[in-house]
Amino acid sequence: MTKPKVFLTGGDQHGWAVDEDLKLAREALSQVVELVDLPESEIVHAVWWYGLLIWPLKKLSGKRIICHIPGEPLRYMTVPEHRKALSIVGSWITRSKQAQEQFKSLGIESDLIPYVVDVNTFKPLERDASEIRELKSRWHIPDDVYLIGSFQRDTEGSDLKSPKLVKGPDVLLEILLGLRKRGIKAHTVLAGPRRNWIVKRLTEEGLPFTYLGEQTEGDDLQTNSLPRSVLNVLYNIIDLYVVGSRSEGGPHAILEAAAARCKIVSTHVGMAPDILEHECLYRTPPDAVRIIERDISENVLGRSIEAHASRVQERHTPGSVTHLFQSVYEKVDSIKPFTGAALAKTSFEKTPGARPSKLTVGLWHSFFKPPYGGGNQFMLALRKGFEALDLDVRENELHDGIDAYVLNSIHFDVDRFLEFSKKHRLNVVHRIDGPIHLIRGYDREKDELTYNLNAQFASGTVLQSAWTYQKIVETGYQPVKPVIIHNAVDSSIFHADGRIPFDRKRKIRLIATSWSNNPRKGGPVYKWIEKNLDWDRYEFTFVGNVSEQFDRVKHIPPVSSEDLSDLLRQHDIYITASRNDPCSNALIEALACGLPALYVNDGGHPELVACGGLPFEHEEEIFPQLEKLVEDYETFQRLITVSTLEDVTRKYLALVEEAVR
Repeated sequence: MTKPKVFLTGGDQHGWAVDEDLKLAREALSQVVELVDLPESEIVHAVWWYGLLIWPLKKLSGKRIICHIPGEPLRYMTVPEHRKALSIVGSWITRSKQAQEQFKSLGIESDLIPYVVDVNTFKPLERDASEIRELKSRWHIPDDVYLIGSFQRDTEGSDLKSPKLVKGPDVLLEILLGLRKRGIKAHTVLAGPRRNWIVKRLTEEGLPFTYLGEQTEGDDLQTNSLPRSVLNVLYNIIDLYVVGSRSEGGPHAILEAAAARCKIVSTHVGMAPDILEHECLYRTPPDAVRIIERDISENVLGRSIEAHASRVQERHTPGSVTHLFQSVYEKVDSIKPFTGAALAKTSFEKTPGARPSKLTVGLWHSFFKPPYGGGNQFMLALRKGFEALDLDVRENELHDGIDAYVLNSIHFDVDRFLEFSKKHRLNVVHRIDGPIHLIRGYDREKDELTYNLNAQFASGTVLQSAWTYQKIVETGYQPVKPVIIHNAVDSSIFHADGRIPFDRKRKIRLIATSWSNNPRKGGPVYKWIEKNLDWDRYEFTFVGNVSEQFDRVKHIPPVSSEDLSDLLRQHDIYITASRNDPCSNALIEALACGLPALYVNDGGHPELVACGGLPFEHEEEIFPQLEKLVEDYETFQRLITVSTLEDVTRKYLALVEEAVR
């Protein structure tokens, strides 16, 4: 039987994980396909979607495209460029159950083929092996203290000062600070390039560490990259490897540590739940601290070493996945060749001189002076963001001089817009919220109108959260060229400067806010809190409109954005119990003002809060979770992250520019 002719691509030539994926995929595929150069290939197989996009579309035309998704699909859906890959790829390969489930929630099928590791490189060594003795001696790694390892980068090459938040170096730092707070002595072993942020912060905090590299001001990618054989020695030296990532496909460190019989703890990212025992997974830095404390005293993590190693040998070597690749290629004839037709409506390839010197953008939304709802707040912020980028912004105007329109769902004069569209070709970016009927409990017909407008006009669609995207897909609708972009707030108003210091000796100040009095905004839960709150320990303020009458909660009517931000900065913890809330502006405002959040685990809340707070499912969980927030308040506050208005606006601008090309 003739093997299919396959061009394998997708590395980045930096020696990162995707290059290792490329090497190991080549090994796994060598028995299944004939690997050839691009011109001779029938199939293009990419191990990374971004690495696929370097090829001109005309060179991919007529070929079947198979591509791996190396990270979380929902995170990649926040990257506008990823939509091009969605239009090109005919068959997706996911690397973890989490990734496969996320793709499926978006209506995209995939084949699951796990990550693999070179078990000839990553393996256990004798404790007194010469490689171990030499490395410890050379770098003065101590013998008499608990060693915690971290070998993955924490900054980008374009910015060596800011932490790469998806990798979680700040989470690792909080774990180390938490260990010191509990009097636990630990020493951190760092390796690899682009460790600038964590090295600087450990130095500032006076936390002991060893960095196996040369500390430089510039990019040290070539200087401090270590051979994988040296990394294996390090896994055999340390007591524990810590993964603090917020989002991952792997990370490969899980496979490497497991193969080397090194203990490991990890957040619930990527393939971690597929490989690691439950007791090795943590949700928050305080949880990780408690696990490490038990390991030091009872060696609880040592019980998982063999289980992890066994899973790697059974499922995560090139030989163990060859049959899975074989299954993909047995059905390769069902993959439609790429023709370019999927890209016809919107060209992703830049046309020189296609953009006007100054774009004119029409914002279509029924604007109201605050206080008003969250969608209105965001559209006001977006207008300011566009103006800061030197765009000519028009509100609800219709004429041929407008290059592109940003429509806010159906919250504008739809009839007037439709009438104008009969005689004019319009470039449209459509911002969708909802589904509206889930937020309000009614108005399903408004969702249908939204989807009809989207299908008729959109060159690209902005979805406010992954939750929104998933719920819309559940209705059976696929938005046009979607990208997930969270809302942002005006940082000149909503910021943490001047907020009150946190003090456990006084009453802890809780606050909730809402413009709508719909019970789904949390009114009944806030009433339950009022009835059961320890008023000697806490005080509770509600600002805005609510479905309940309060007896002890301090209820303040809606106020201006400036006054609201001042009130938020006078409180400690934000509570939101709103359900089916796609991307709560009220929550973002509170986070931007420095308040950790206690939130109902629903809607877009988990995406927005991430490590900056704690969820609850039922009312009985509220006070235990609240106590955890108070106990480790500073940790949760330092881990708050919010998208800047500039970053969000630039993503909208990328869609606008694409629409006018």
